[in-house]
Amino acid sequence: MRVRTFVLGGLIGAAIAYLYDPVSGAGRRARLRDQTMSEVRKTRERAEAKKRHLSNVAQGAMSELRSPGPDNLEPDDATVAQRVQSEVFGAADVPKDRLALTVVDGVAELRGELDSEEEVRQVAGRVSFVPGVREVRNLMRVHGSAAPNKSDAIEASDQAKRRRAS
Repeated sequence: MRVRTFVLGGLIGAAIAYLYDPVSGAGRRARLRDQTMSEVRKTRERAEAKKRHLSNVAQGAMSELRSPGPDNLEPDDATVAQRVQSEVFGAADVPKDRLALTVVDGVAELRGELDSEEEVRQVAGRVSFVPGVREVRNLMRVHGSAAPNKSDAIEASDQAKRRRAS
């Protein structure tokens, strides 16, 4: 006789003795039946929930194919500005109190002063990756330097003075 068969027979005998004990066996069987039915019910409910989820996903995909929803359209300027505020200005390393943002037709215009040229490039680069931003006009400057748009204004002022003088 093999040892494995002997051990398996002993385990089966112990289980039968445990479940058919004249004093507590009926309660043990009832508890085992209830636990088994509970697990069967939970498994069925999980399967039905998974089935509903997959059905809803498939139905949504088919609906998207038939008529693309508003998610596929270009977002309005307020939405783009909110995205930039949350995705870029929401980062701890971006000094949002020193920056101003304007979005018109998907073009994000950034103004303000930062501590280094690297920070200016980094913030402008982050803004360019925000969904809905078509272009970034970077008018930020390093603290202590002239604003990038000032050179155009100074040149226009000088030309106006020369025209008046001639």
